[in-house]
Amino acid sequence: MSEPTIPDTAPDVEPEMTVDNRGRGCASGIARVQRALEDLPDGAVLVIRSTDRRAKREYPQLAAQTPHELLAIESERGRLLRKEYTTYLEIRRE
Repeated sequence: MSEPTIPDTAPDVEPEMTVDNRGRGCASGIARVQRALEDLPDGAVLVIRSTDRRAKREYPQLAAQTPHELLAIESERGRLLRKEYTTYLEIRRE
């Protein structure tokens, strides 16, 4: 069974909050995202910026384990030729 396709273009939405995890490891980044998710209302969009290459795997897994919807993950070259990932999650309350 193949993995679902994740859009790689930012959705046309206004984010409610941005979590800047650039320069952080994935474990501490996930903890920061989970704290942010607790404070956001249903329908809000959370943007997560990261330089950890595991972001393309970890944030889709987080979305799959929660009711939140993964809208997109963008990849681009950042400073010092590091790849930067921008993840868009729409908050869903059960």
